[in-house]
Amino acid sequence: MPRKFKTIPDELLAHAEVVADHFENHGFTVRVERSELGFPYTPTFLCKRQTTTIIAELDSQVRKDRLQAWLRYCRSCGKDTRLAMCLPSSFTLPADDVAFLRQSGIGIYVAFSDRLDEQHAPTDLALNVQLPQLNTLAPGVREFLGPAYEQFQRTQWREGFEDACQALETEARRYLKKWIRTGRITIVGKRGPVTLTTKQINKMTMGALAKTFKQIQAQNHADTIIGQALATINRDRVGVVHHKKKVATENRLRRNVGQHMWTIVAALKELI
Repeated sequence: MPRKFKTIPDELLAHAEVVADHFENHGFTVRVERSELGFPYTPTFLCKRQTTTIIAELDSQVRKDRLQAWLRYCRSCGKDTRLAMCLPSSFTLPADDVAFLRQSGIGIYVAFSDRLDEQHAPTDLALNVQLPQLNTLAPGVREFLGPAYEQFQRTQWREGFEDACQALETEARRYLKKWIRTGRITIVGKRGPVTLTTKQINKMTMGALAKTFKQIQAQNHADTIIGQALATINRDRVGVVHHKKKVATENRLRRNVGQHMWTIVAALKELI
């Protein structure tokens, strides 16, 4: 049954159905022309999936004043809020409009008669994270964090954080095995020195690694920084892997992820 629209002109009705179907088919709950308290305008579509909200506007032109108001609203939210501009395939998007949409983090979608093509993914506008500049880091650090940075650039910041955590875990295990093997590091438990095998270290979770680094006898500066980093980010690392759908986990990670990334960078500088 066709959806009912009050603000969409007749020539865009077919495209509106395509847009709505696209987001519904991707797991979003789509509400047509749904206004909520605080909205600067009534959006064409309000799309929600778990902790993500996409405000999707369908129009035959790019109305920058309207989009600027939406940008300010989205950036004021405390949860994953994104903005998407949907345009009919018959519309030729000027280069300056493309630049504006991309630079603003607004998604660009082109509606055909039978499909909606994503040309630029919408970003999480409410997330304010400024990562260290990758090109200022040592080549080894860039190599390990490059995939994480690419995820952040694609607005997949949760996945980027997971990648960065994995890089830190991998290098922490390698560091531990190397210095235990040379005899520089000795692990001391409640009952005295502890002998760890390579297999045991390879199986360690981030929490276990943090505990082991804390048990290093006569820690040097690098040992301390690495151990503190592992302990600091472990709770959110567990949350993003095992409890990412929980609202409390999402809210905590959003608050912490920026600082966590700086912590990971600091630790990897010591590791590499």
